Amino acid sequence: MPSRIKLVVARGLVACALVCTMAATPYSYVGIQGLALVGVHRDVAGSQYGIGAGPLLQVHVGGSHVAVHLEGLPVVSIPGVRPSATYGQATPKLGIFNGDVEDALGNGGAWIGLGETIYNQRTPLPAQAQEVSSRLAGVRYVVHYRHLFGTRHFIEALVGTAPYLSGSDVYTYLSDAPNTIKPERASEVDASLEWGYSYRRSQWLVGLRTLNFSAMYPATGEAADRNVGFGPMIEYRLTLH
Repeated sequence: MPSRIKLVVARGLVACALVCTMAATPYSYVGIQGLALVGVHRDVAGSQYGIGAGPLLQVHVGGSHVAVHLEGLPVVSIPGVRPSATYGQATPKLGIFNGDVEDALGNGGAWIGLGETIYNQRTPLPAQAQEVSSRLAGVRYVVHYRHLFGTRHFIEALVGTAPYLSGSDVYTYLSDAPNTIKPERASEVDASLEWGYSYRRSQWLVGLRTLNFSAMYPATGEAADRNVGFGPMIEYRLTLH
């Protein structure tokens, strides 16, 4: 199935499931997740190590068998990346959107999902007098597990992957040179494990999350960039039921 058709199908499923689950919402919430990642950025010029942090905003609308989960990181600067001789102080700006429809597998707490991932990034390269930006999108697949311990404690585990993200890198020069556009293809995997505590309508969660992003230029077969990060997160949820 062509990637554009998959995106249309995924977006349609998200919209349909959102309407269906509004009528029965035994577990729905809005939340914010604070995430800090220690990681490395690699490309043809070498490796850059740094620490980045940002807030992920979340909305979850859940029925007994179908749920919709949306999360997004607004386009924010990621501090802590060390300057390099090739790029200078290349502080990236990154935005992420994940949305999926999840279907329960029996009553055991396991869910599988289908949706969409979108990456937006813009990175200045002062040593090269240019800026590179891109927007990549593709179908997202999710496996999600939630298990309760009594009435107040629970654990959640999630693995999500977008094996085919497509888009283009746009190189904008500070001089009068015309922009350079390079088609790009990428894949992404993220995983998390959290321990949670419920009190009335509030839930607090702490855990770990990892992201692994790898891209290439299909026209030439050369590697574009790879970003790997791992770190702690803390999350607050306000339940809506």
